[in-house]
Amino acid sequence: MAAASAVGDPAPGVAPDDAPSAPRILLPWRRLAHPVDWPAEFGREAPLHLEVGFGDGRYTAARALAAPGDDHVGLEVSGTSVLRALRRLRREGIGNVRILKAPAEIAVRQLFAPAALASITVNFPDPWPKERHARHRLLRAPFFRLAATRLVTGGEIRLASDHLDYVAFAREEAARSGVATRVARPAPPEVFETKYALKWRAQGKPLHYQVFVLDGAGLPAPEPLGRQARMPHALLDGAWPSDAPFEKLVVAAPEGHVIVHEAARAVGERDRWWFRVTVDEPELVQQLLIVAQRRAGGEVIVRLESFGDPLITPTVRAAIGVVTDWLVAGGGMRATARNY
Repeated sequence: MAAASAVGDPAPGVAPDDAPSAPRILLPWRRLAHPVDWPAEFGREAPLHLEVGFGDGRYTAARALAAPGDDHVGLEVSGTSVLRALRRLRREGIGNVRILKAPAEIAVRQLFAPAALASITVNFPDPWPKERHARHRLLRAPFFRLAATRLVTGGEIRLASDHLDYVAFAREEAARSGVATRVARPAPPEVFETKYALKWRAQGKPLHYQVFVLDGAGLPAPEPLGRQARMPHALLDGAWPSDAPFEKLVVAAPEGHVIVHEAARAVGERDRWWFRVTVDEPELVQQLLIVAQRRAGGEVIVRLESFGDPLITPTVRAAIGVVTDWLVAGGGMRATARNY
C-alpha cells in the first residue's frame, strides 16, 4: 500500500482523473455504489472482462487495444503496480479500462452484479506454495462458486501460471466447486508477454494455461455487503485502565479473527486511546484504527475512525467488542451500550 494513502484512492504524484477530456481510469471503489453501474461508468453497453493482478498493465493495455469494443476492469493490491499501470494506460490513451486497488474476492462480490462479467483472467497469481498457506490461494472452490454468480452462463476463468502445483490445485478446486468445467485451449500469445511471464521464461520455467467454463445456474448470488447508516460503536463510563504495558490480543470471531496490535494513550487536549487493529476474514483483510474517546459529560465512545473507509463486516463489528472488553477488563470502566 506504499503508493496509495488509502485503498482505492489515487496514488501520490498522480493527478486525479477529473479532466473533462480524459476518462477516469483509477476508481475509488469503496466510495462507489455497490454493485457498480459499469455501463454508466464506461458510457456504453459492452462485454465486461475482469483481470486479477494486472502487474504493470502491459497485458491489460494490449488486450484493451486489441478489443476496443469490450470493456476491461483490472484489480491489483500493489500500490506500485497500480501507479505503473495507470501511467501506461494514460500514456497510451486507452479509454476502455478501469483499474482498482482492491482484493479480488471482496471486489468480485461487491462491485459486480449477477451475470455482469464475460470473463475473469488470473495471470501468474501468488502460488502460496506452502501447504499451510493454501487457504490464501485465490482459485479455491468458494471463489469459483462466487465467480459463477457474477459471470454470464458459459463465462470463463482463464489462468496462466508458472507453478504446476497451483494449476493442479485450481483444477481440483474447480471440480470440487461443482460449477466449473475445464477445457483445453491454447494461450493467447500476449498472455506470455507479461512482466512475470517474461521473467519466468528467461529462467527456463515452463508456463501453463488453463480455462474453466462456469455455469452458476441455480446458485444463490451473494449480496454486496450493505453500507451502514450507523457505524458500530459502544458507550462506556468510568476511569481509563491503568498504564500497564499492553499485550497483543488475538481473538477468534464468528467469521474470522481480530488482532489488536497495540494501544496508545493520546497526547494532547483530547482524552482518548487509539487501537491499531487487523481483522482477518476469509475474503478480506482490513487494517482498522479504533478510537475510545471521552465526550462532554464524561461518557466514552468506542468507534471506528473512517479514514480507511472500512467495509463493515461481522469481524469489524467484533473488533469494536474486543476493544470494549479490553477497556472494561481494566477494572475502571463499564459498558452502558453495545451497538455493534
